[in-house]
Amino acid sequence: MSTLNLARIVTAAYTVTLLVALLGLRPGCVQLVVWASQEKSDQLGSIADRYEQTRPSEDLRCVDIKVVLKASGEAEAALARGVFESNEARPDVWSPAANTWVDLLEQDRIVAGLPTMVPAARPSIVSSPLVIAMPDQMAKALGWPTKDISWLEIFSLAQDPQGWASRGHPEWGRFKLGKTNPLISTSGLHALIATYKMSGGTSIDDANVRTFMKSVESSVVHYGRTVSAFLKNLADADDRGEALSYVSAIAMEEKQVWDYNDGNPEFRANGKRLAPNIPLVAVYPREGTLVADHPYVVLDAPWVTDQDRRAAARFLDHLKSDLIQQEFKATAFRGARGETGPVINTSPWLNRSKPGIQLAMPDPAKLRQVQSSWKEYRTSARVLFVIDASGSMNDRLGSGPASKLELAKQALSSALDEFAPDDAVGLWALAGTESRELIGVGSLRDQAAQLRSEIDRLKPRGSGRSLYATVASAVASMRQRIDRDRINAVIVLTDGRNDDPANSDLNGLVRTLRAQTEDERVRVFTIAYGAGTDRDSLDKIALASRGTGYDAVDTSVIGRAVLDAVSNF
Repeated sequence: MSTLNLARIVTAAYTVTLLVALLGLRPGCVQLVVWASQEKSDQLGSIADRYEQTRPSEDLRCVDIKVVLKASGEAEAALARGVFESNEARPDVWSPAANTWVDLLEQDRIVAGLPTMVPAARPSIVSSPLVIAMPDQMAKALGWPTKDISWLEIFSLAQDPQGWASRGHPEWGRFKLGKTNPLISTSGLHALIATYKMSGGTSIDDANVRTFMKSVESSVVHYGRTVSAFLKNLADADDRGEALSYVSAIAMEEKQVWDYNDGNPEFRANGKRLAPNIPLVAVYPREGTLVADHPYVVLDAPWVTDQDRRAAARFLDHLKSDLIQQEFKATAFRGARGETGPVINTSPWLNRSKPGIQLAMPDPAKLRQVQSSWKEYRTSARVLFVIDASGSMNDRLGSGPASKLELAKQALSSALDEFAPDDAVGLWALAGTESRELIGVGSLRDQAAQLRSEIDRLKPRGSGRSLYATVASAVASMRQRIDRDRINAVIVLTDGRNDDPANSDLNGLVRTLRAQTEDERVRVFTIAYGAGTDRDSLDKIALASRGTGYDAVDTSVIGRAVLDAVSNF
C-alpha cells in the first residue's frame, strides 16, 4: 500500500473518530432520539448517558440515546404538522410534560386529515401537580398554610383595583398575576383549563364563560414563554430585594417551586445560584388542580423502526425502576402514580397530602377549542420592533443568495401573524448610529399591510450601531404613551454590538431599565443574531427590564427566535 493511500485511510479514520466524539455517537449503535420538556430534560439526559454505559446492548448492538430539550407546545406543533427544523433530529420518543399535549396532537392530526402518531400506551414516568406559586409573605397574607386558598380568590384579587391594599399591604401595590403561554407551556395550558373550569360554564362559546375568561386574562401582568423565563427574572429581582414588586402569583408545577427555592430557576443540571431570599410556596387550590403526568410516548411514525421500539421499551423499564424513580423523587418529582419522596415529604414549601382534588381534563375536541380561543381574550400587547439594518446585515449566509437582513425580514413578517388584530405594533430601524421610526405603534388591524411594506423596504446602510442609545430611546418612546391595560414591550434584533463611543454606558442603561415602576414597565426582549453579537450585553439589557434574551447566533434559527420572543404576548 502506498504511503499516500495509507495517509488517506488514517485521515478518514481520524475524521470519523472526531465526528463520533463531537456528536456523541458510536458507529453501528441504535440511535434513539427523545424529545423532553424543559423541567426534566437535563436530568433525563444524565440518566440516559449513564444508561448507555451500563445497560446490556439492544440485539447485540449498543444504544445511543440523545435527549433533546423541546418545549411541549413547540413539539406538539412540529409533530402535528410533520414539519421539523432543518438542524433537528426527529424524535422516536416524545415525553412532554403532560398527556394534554398528546391529546392535542391526536386531535390536530385528525382535523388536518393526517394519520395519528399516538400509540394506545402512554405510560407516565413521573408526575407533578399544577400549583399557584406565591412569595412566602404574600401567601401568608392570604392565610397560607392553614387556609385553603382558591382559584377564584386569586382571580378576584388580581382584578381588584385596590390590589394588596384590600389585604392590608398597600406597599405591595396591585396583585400581579403571571401566566405562561398556553400554546407552548404546560403550566400555561393547565392554568387556562383551570380558568375555564372555574367559569362554571359547559361551553367555550357561552358568552358568560368568555366574559369570565377575558376578565381573568386581562389581569395578567405579562405572559412568559416558559416558567423558567419568569423564575429567572424573579431571581434577579430577589437579588435586588424587589421580589415582592415583581409578581404575586405564577401558575407552575410543584417541582418547579422546589427548583426555584433550590437556586435553580432555569432547571439546569449545572446552573445553580444562591437560594432566594424570599422563597416561593406552593398553593394547592381548594377547588382542585391538574397534574402534569409526563408521559413516555413511543411515536407511531414511519421513521421509528422496530429496533427503535425495542430500545425505547428497555429505556422505559430503566426509567420506571426503583433506583431511577428515587432519583426523580430526589428532585421533587412525584412518582408515576403520584407517590412522594423524602424531598416533598420534608419541604416547608410543598405539601405531600395535597392536592385533594384532581380536575378532570376536557375531552380532546373541547381541549383544542379552549386552547385555540385563548388569543381572543388574552391581555393585549403593545410592541415596538427595533431592527438592526446596518451594513453588516447585508452579509450573505453561507453560499446562499439571502443576506442576514433578508432572512430577518422574512421572520418579522411571519411573526406579525402571531399577533391579534387589536394588538398595537410599530417598527424602528437601527442603521449605523441613527435610529428611524418607520411606522408608529398602532393597531395591527389598521396598519398590518403598511408594516409588511416597511419591513420589505428595509435596506442595509451605515456602519456600526448606536445600540444602547437606541434601546433607551425606544423604551422612553413607549413609556411616553404607556398603556397599563396592555403588555408594553420592545423587541430588539441585532447582529452586532454597540459601536457608539458617545453612548457606551451599558451600566447606565441597565440602571434606567431596572428603575422602571412595575405598573409602567416596558420590557425589552433581545435577539442576538449571528456570531458577531454581544450576547452578554443583550442578556443584561433584557434581564434589567424583566424581559428575556434569545439566541440566534446560529442564523438558521432566526425565524424560531423571533417567534419565541413574540410568544411572550
